[in-house]
Amino acid sequence: MKKLFALLMLLPLFFTACSYEAADQGGADQLVNRYHEAYKTGDWETLLACYDESFFQTHSRNAWQSTLTALTERFGPIREFHQMYSQKDPRYRGDYYMYGYRILFDHGSATETLTIFQGIEEKKLAIAGHVITPE
Repeated sequence: MKKLFALLMLLPLFFTACSYEAADQGGADQLVNRYHEAYKTGDWETLLACYDESFFQTHSRNAWQSTLTALTERFGPIREFHQMYSQKDPRYRGDYYMYGYRILFDHGSATETLTIFQGIEEKKLAIAGHVITPE
């Protein structure tokens, strides 16, 4: 019984030793800024290059570009991206960086959630998830 108790006391140390901090918050911030600048200026080549290929397995490139274009057609040019939150979530497969923004257009707004992923093996930062909801 004492051995079992000692083992249970040591288990948290093993799990703590395996954890780590998300390593590239600055790089994720730069990717989001590059994406926002490309969206604001209509640079679709740069904008779409910010996404991970896995994103386009569930969204066609043309349809996603049309979705983003429809917002500026409906609400006018983008005035500002207002950051509401950011958080990092280191996981076994890699690091996730989540961002929440309010996009202010000339005649309306939308909320945006971006998920950036950096895999442990590949080390490339890319947008893996993206949701925009007009308000």
